[in-house]
Amino acid sequence: MSDAPEAKTAETSDAAAAGLAPKPSKLVPGVLVVNTLLLVGLLVKVLLFPPAAAPPADAEAKGKGEHEKKGEEHGGGGHAAPPGMGPTVRLPDFVVHLRNPEAERYARLSFELEVGVETEKERVTTQMPAIRELFIAYLSDRTVEDLRGSEGIDRAKKDLLTRLAQQVPGSPVRSIYVTDIVIQ
Repeated sequence: MSDAPEAKTAETSDAAAAGLAPKPSKLVPGVLVVNTLLLVGLLVKVLLFPPAAAPPADAEAKGKGEHEKKGEEHGGGGHAAPPGMGPTVRLPDFVVHLRNPEAERYARLSFELEVGVETEKERVTTQMPAIRELFIAYLSDRTVEDLRGSEGIDRAKKDLLTRLAQQVPGSPVRSIYVTDIVIQ
């Protein structure tokens, strides 16, 4: 009986001497994989869906009621601009001839205008001819290079918003979104 344990140790020392290590357990790598997946899942959840600190439902309903009452008292109707993205008004597509002395170049663009509240959409609709004229005049003075790339589009949006505020009195437009652009 005393020979059996010595035989096992002799075999393991012979295996170690020959460069053969005993097979490691598969439990440790499995636990590492599961932990890694859990950590990645947690990071994705936190980064893509950050926790929002929402006020209690009672406080939110109470705050809305008080805000509406204050607006009615002052004759404003409570039209303060809510945070975040507001309602949008889609403009009909624009097809404009671009300024280019060497060739006939055209651009087709689509825009949406963001307003503060739903009731301001009607104001934009009534000002549509002036808004379209302003956009066409601005865009027809641009070259292909002026509208190329994200920097060109951002510059055009900023310029259009500035001109809109200057030339259309009481413009409720908060932001301009380019929803489609094709240059030929």
